[in-house]
Amino acid sequence: MQNNKSIALAMVAGLFAMPVQAIEVLNGWSGEGELGFSSTSGNTDSETLNAKLGVGKAHGNWKHNAKIAVLKASDSGVDSADSRVFTEKSEYRFAEHTYAFGRIKHEEDKFSGFDHQSVISFGFGHLFIDTEIHKLEASFGIGYRDLEDDLGESTSEGVLDGEVKYQYVISPSATFNQNVQVESGDTNTYSKSETYLKLKINGNLNAKLGYEVKHNSDVPAGVDKTDTMTTVTLVYGF
Repeated sequence: MQNNKSIALAMVAGLFAMPVQAIEVLNGWSGEGELGFSSTSGNTDSETLNAKLGVGKAHGNWKHNAKIAVLKASDSGVDSADSRVFTEKSEYRFAEHTYAFGRIKHEEDKFSGFDHQSVISFGFGHLFIDTEIHKLEASFGIGYRDLEDDLGESTSEGVLDGEVKYQYVISPSATFNQNVQVESGDTNTYSKSETYLKLKINGNLNAKLGYEVKHNSDVPAGVDKTDTMTTVTLVYGF
């Protein structure tokens, strides 16, 4: 419990120090850090830490984005959630609204029924709507996935990789986003839906209200196929 509190405090300090460091070190990279933490004691003793860090850079026809997400939760000293996800996507825009991409993802989730799922994929994407109010983007590719379930059984297979992103700017201080991602292979179809509302507080500081759904079509016995999470976090852009 104390360890999670220390991690949360360290991340808060790093989050607010990051804009200055970014100017001096990242040299053209931008991004945002996201943090949510809750702790209860008494009749119920629980903690939840939800943290994300994303960075990106555009130069010429290229755009690169990397993101790491960590979720940890415990109830009366017993872990109830423990996951880490790393993604990196590079795009090369060869037309005004069309690009080729390469993407890697590595996910470890103790409570998903899988020890890990790693994917590398390549494909094409297109920005179908690009206005000041609405943006709609979709990409599709093929790739390779390595996964291992909690029983130690490993599988390597080809996958189809699809993603749709929608953004609606409600006002200068409020933005709605809906993202859907699917990775489908012979042994398992992984899908993730992320819905969130971002509200500007002051300067680079925002509040984010989110709802996330993860689904695996084939999991070991005794494991739920679907996980949902509702979050309230602070987001700092740099």
